[in-house]
Amino acid sequence: MRYARTLLVLLILHATFCVSRGDISNQQLQEWVDASILTFTGTIVKMGKSNVSSINSQDDTMIVTVNKVQSSNQEALKKFGSLEGKELTVVANSTLRAGLAKNVSAVFFVDPWVYETNIAVKAKAVANENSVPDLLKRLSVAGLRKAEAPLRSAIASAKLIVTGVVQEVRPLAGAKAKYLGSVDNGWQVCSEHRPRWKEAVVRVTSVEKGSSGDLVIIIFPSVRDCFWNESPKFIVGQIGTWLLHKDQLGEAGAAVLLKSEKLLDREIQSYTALAPADFQPTDPDGKTAKRITELIKTKTP
Repeated sequence: MRYARTLLVLLILHATFCVSRGDISNQQLQEWVDASILTFTGTIVKMGKSNVSSINSQDDTMIVTVNKVQSSNQEALKKFGSLEGKELTVVANSTLRAGLAKNVSAVFFVDPWVYETNIAVKAKAVANENSVPDLLKRLSVAGLRKAEAPLRSAIASAKLIVTGVVQEVRPLAGAKAKYLGSVDNGWQVCSEHRPRWKEAVVRVTSVEKGSSGDLVIIIFPSVRDCFWNESPKFIVGQIGTWLLHKDQLGEAGAAVLLKSEKLLDREIQSYTALAPADFQPTDPDGKTAKRITELIKTKTP
């Protein structure tokens, strides 16, 4: 789900988790990271205080300096900007405050609560850095796993994964455009949110998953409408790895748009790559491609 578009009002609060006084299992740590919009290490500056005008100083408030953001929803970071070194008001119930005091460093698993000149967050869990073995190292692993979740999901569901270069971008094939009016009551032709489909012809240089010839066609929405803004857009010369699907359009849409097409006297199969993780641009050091290969081999969900 998309992160709330405004942080000027109170957000829906979630249930809090209990603080662990001793060890935390890797599973519990992962659950805390996954369930929290923001996870950061911080040092408590003041107990029972608030720097947000609409939040009164009381027993369940504390002011915390952010040392390092360990994991975050990307939309939240866009709203907040850099948080390192900033003082946040953290609201935490009595269970979560156990063992906390001024100058104590801890890991805070939180959701945004109020955004004014300063920011208030609601704690779902708090872990004292000194009471949990290897906490920061394990937290880094949990944060990476959360960040990679969309990529892992895309790899698992992809019908075909290829690396290559966009050779051509062109209008949707005439036969496909003709029959779009029959899909989903014709909204893809008439609606203000219509995707205005285009085709990217990709020359394949390697196949990481599945089976493919040297060309594939990728159907993609060319508009930056609110419905389609997050879907990757392609241009000639673009190099990367595509995680391609045949089940992102529904049965009717797939029947029309994903038919194979005649190209260079060959039948070339069509796919989609509509989720942000479905296209991974090639990076100079090759780390992304290497990581995709590792995840394919491990088959870790």
